[in-house]
Amino acid sequence: MITVFCIDTLNTIRFGLLIGVVSISTTAVAVENIAVRSIEESFAISTLMSDSDALTFGFANFDLEVDDPGFGNESSTNLKNSLNVFVIPYTWDLVSKSDAWDHALTIRTFYINSERDSELFPGVLDTLKQDTFGVYGSYSQFYHITDNWYVTSALGLHLTYYKNSYSYGDEFPEETIQELNGSAFNLSTTAVISEPEVGIGYEREEKWGTWRAHNKTNYIYGQGFAGSIDDPYSINPEGWRITNGIEFTVSVPELWGVNDFLTIDFKRINLYGDLAAMADDGYYYETSFGWVIDTNNKIPMLDNIGIGISVNYGSSISGATLVLYWNE
Repeated sequence: MITVFCIDTLNTIRFGLLIGVVSISTTAVAVENIAVRSIEESFAISTLMSDSDALTFGFANFDLEVDDPGFGNESSTNLKNSLNVFVIPYTWDLVSKSDAWDHALTIRTFYINSERDSELFPGVLDTLKQDTFGVYGSYSQFYHITDNWYVTSALGLHLTYYKNSYSYGDEFPEETIQELNGSAFNLSTTAVISEPEVGIGYEREEKWGTWRAHNKTNYIYGQGFAGSIDDPYSINPEGWRITNGIEFTVSVPELWGVNDFLTIDFKRINLYGDLAAMADDGYYYETSFGWVIDTNNKIPMLDNIGIGISVNYGSSISGATLVLYWNE
């Protein structure tokens, strides 16, 4: 899926906390520790945001106007619209090891950009810009235990670059600028992040299509190693997520001589470690519905394309969005 999406940035919260610490004690250690935590969360969450199996975003966000903050509100919609992320994935199915044992290679590239106003000191308007570039590769296996039950495993690796630029307002205290530059703001760093994954599921064919229930656990651990930040080796993002869901693929009559289908997905994602900052309660729900058309390999690197709608509940990007499916 190629994705353009927006997300609530917890760096605003984290940097606000940082300023509170600075106002109490201007020690460089206090500033650096909070900044490191914020950057680790940014790296960890980038692994979540760039995986459409865990989080779905689209090209147009809107408020559901439901009297429940879990579904989002005008504030969260505006927050989502302040960011842009582009994700391009592709999977190569390798020659099957047997009738029950498949394996594949997957790559993803992504770019996350955000630019928004910030007010760390009352009455002082600043601008924070963040950019994250990444590439991901994995080897995965799929094994049918029975005709319906299956297990999966994968080992992936992310190479991710992060930088931020902070433009201070005219009245921003000079002594605080000196504390923040290079340790929290106006810095860059690179990290390599490993991501092993295991899963189990049940899949069944019906007259109308197929459905499957699944459970998957992903663990991430990373190491910073370069950049303008004072100590890149202090960056160690770590976290894990557990995904439980059920998916339906519904066959529909061929349109214009090509295969197409409807896809419906319900899932809950529990977040731990540095990923937990993505949701106040440590978990969120997501439901999506879409129509996908198979290209029958007539377009290079494009297996299928479609459009749909996704609703997220309980995360910092809760709300609804229109989705463009790409290689679903």
